[in-house]
Amino acid sequence: MSASNKDFSKFCLENTEGNFVEWLRYRNLTSWERMIYHRFTRDVEQNTMPKHVFKKYLQLEHNFVRSAITIFAYALAKATSINDQNRLIAILSALGNEQDDYFRKTFISIGVRENEQIEFKIVGKARLLRDGAVKIAQTGSFLEILTIMLAAEWMYLTWCERASSCNVTGPVKQWVELHLTTDFRKQVSWLQKRTNELGAKASSDLQEVCAQHFKNMLNWEIAFHHFPYENL
Repeated sequence: MSASNKDFSKFCLENTEGNFVEWLRYRNLTSWERMIYHRFTRDVEQNTMPKHVFKKYLQLEHNFVRSAITIFAYALAKATSINDQNRLIAILSALGNEQDDYFRKTFISIGVRENEQIEFKIVGKARLLRDGAVKIAQTGSFLEILTIMLAAEWMYLTWCERASSCNVTGPVKQWVELHLTTDFRKQVSWLQKRTNELGAKASSDLQEVCAQHFKNMLNWEIAFHHFPYENL
């Protein structure tokens, strides 16, 4: 059996300190590395991001953040623990306040008019991230929802930590810093902790479903980040 296809039980036998989220990443390492070293992340680190690419990206991302509110709302509806419910309420508050405040201020600074953002449409493969993630949230279990959002937010924390040591400036730097705050780090830690706890106890079939979700989410993120560069 190739490394990429090892099930969770075999992974644990061969990696005594391994856990469920490390297995998810291990199973999907190719997609993980393609995303964290995407052209977009390299442009951020090298401070070579074309302004029109970042503008288009932010318009895409603002749309997805609104979808993330829907996704986490489904998670809240499916959560049975008070602690989980409280954490999800905090996440929803951050998405609707801190992140939305960043978009509002940045759109003003880069010249995105309100009607321009309202009329902005996601087309092509860039829609896969929003549509795929929302469908999983609608139909999947609490663990499945945590898995897809872990893939997205752990990935962001990883490359933003790397970019933080680079000479990033302006709104791009502020975007990186938004994903390095104490609250965002706590959010990722909570996703890791709860995905670990629930994933380790899940059936092997559900574990495999989560591994596929994790891979799909990364691949949808790759397509999403390709989109702002189209027609260059």
